[in-house]
Amino acid sequence: MINSFSLARRGGLAHADRSAHATEPRQHRLSLPVVVDERDVLQVRRAVIRTAGGMVEIVRCVPIHKTTKVRLTIELQAGALAETIQRIMQSIKAGELGRIGLAL
Repeated sequence: MINSFSLARRGGLAHADRSAHATEPRQHRLSLPVVVDERDVLQVRRAVIRTAGGMVEIVRCVPIHKTTKVRLTIELQAGALAETIQRIMQSIKAGELGRIGLAL
């Protein structure tokens, strides 16, 4: 009887340790692709900086061949997603938001 209690207690402690180390969903890093006209890149950068500083950053800025468009890849914490999208949409007239995924 003592052994089974001891095993159950150790199992419970192991479960508690895993849950204590698990990251909160709002802390996950997400990747948000955005396509905008090249003249709007500065406005998007300013919007991203105003959003949450260290929680949001533009990690890639690539021109799209034979167009005046630029593909930006923005990495951010999940908690800053709604505010970031709102600020980007307010800062430019037109753009495309891509599929949001987990940042690598």
